[in-house]
Amino acid sequence: MRNSGMLLLATMLAACQPATEPAPAAPAEPTAEEMGQDEPGAPFAPAPVGPPVDYEAMSKTAMSFTPGVLRITPTPAKSPNLPEGAVFQFGNGYILDTTTMPGGAGQGTPAYDFTPLFSPPGGQAVKPDEIAMYAVDDEIVPPGSANGGFCDKTRFLATYTKVGADAEDITIAAFNGDQWPPMSETALCGTFTYSRAK
Repeated sequence: MRNSGMLLLATMLAACQPATEPAPAAPAEPTAEEMGQDEPGAPFAPAPVGPPVDYEAMSKTAMSFTPGVLRITPTPAKSPNLPEGAVFQFGNGYILDTTTMPGGAGQGTPAYDFTPLFSPPGGQAVKPDEIAMYAVDDEIVPPGSANGGFCDKTRFLATYTKVGADAEDITIAAFNGDQWPPMSETALCGTFTYSRAK
């Protein structure tokens, strides 16, 4: 009888206890895609790029450093996480293989002032979105070049294209140094202007 009473008491106490909630599930880990990564082994099909465009050296610096024709050939992205690029191939055999730097012209506080380099008509300021920036991945300087490359080691290119009534001109500003925007005024190696070949 005593054992029955104890059992009844234990049963009643258990019934009065609040029900235990299951432990909350751990938050789901973000997927590789949510973190901006691509699924390992996923096929990569780079977007198509445009045709090459030819220009002829026009400024004194361009004719001195890179005489002849400049061919700019857009190149597709090398991986899903990299932008497109371009190969700048000059008539003297000088070649710069590059990757674009989207938004690069506006980086820094303050951003680099390109207006003195590109001298647009009327002297208005050059806007960052009018400048195409490139990081140089590989530079090939042909043996015997009179001036070598644009810089002792060209690291960045900024290009400004001006379309007039008769011609399209592109000016290239070449920079050395390990970072963008440059920390020193001496990072600018020079500007070089070319006119679109007809």
